[in-house]
This record gives sequence, structure tokens and C-alpha cells, in this order.
Amino acid sequence: MTKAKHTLKQKRILWRRHITSWKKTDISQAEYCRRNGLSSRSFGYWKRRQDCAKVNSVSFIPVPLAQPIDVSAKVGRAPFCILLDDRYRIEVGDDFSPLTLQRLMHTLERM
Repeated sequence: MTKAKHTLKQKRILWRRHITSWKKTDISQAEYCRRNGLSSRSFGYWKRRQDCAKVNSVSFIPVPLAQPIDVSAKVGRAPFCILLDDRYRIEVGDDFSPLTLQRLMHTLERM
């Protein structure tokens, strides 16, 4: 790692610590900077940079899913039944063709 990058990394760590420390207080940014001998302009720059990094970062949130349903067991026992407008009843067994079913439903919907 070059000296410039190492210094930048150290600056990020230093300012992150200062910003975190400031957030734990109930004093203004200017007062925090006065008490710690920091440039309020630099403090503002690093705070904005840190805020932008949070906005642009990606985070994943786990989403609980319902328990999977074993449809193969249900289809094998009894046919799957589709009712259209109380006029058509389509029973589908476990060896049906999805493409044929789609075409049939499309045709019936147009009638």
C-alpha cells in the first residue's frame, strides 16, 4: 500500500471515530471541533463523505419465506382443477403439458 493510500485510510478511521464520538454527545459540531482542536470545515467534509457512503452502500435484509409446499404429492393424489366462469372445468393430472394448458386457457378466455 502506498503512503498516500495508507494516510487516507488512517484519515478515514480518525474522522469516523471523531464523528461517532460527536454523535454520542449533545453538543454542536463547532463546539466538538473547538474542544478537540479540529477544523470544523474538515469535520463537515468528512461527515458528508461518511453520510454519502452510507447512502450509496448496499445492504441486504433477510426476508422470511413461507414454508415450501410439496405440490408433487398433492398432484399425484388428486387432479388439479381449474374453473373458468362456472362454464369450464379443467382437471390436470401430474403428467400435464404446461404449454398445452396455457394454450387451452388462452383459447377459453377469448370465448
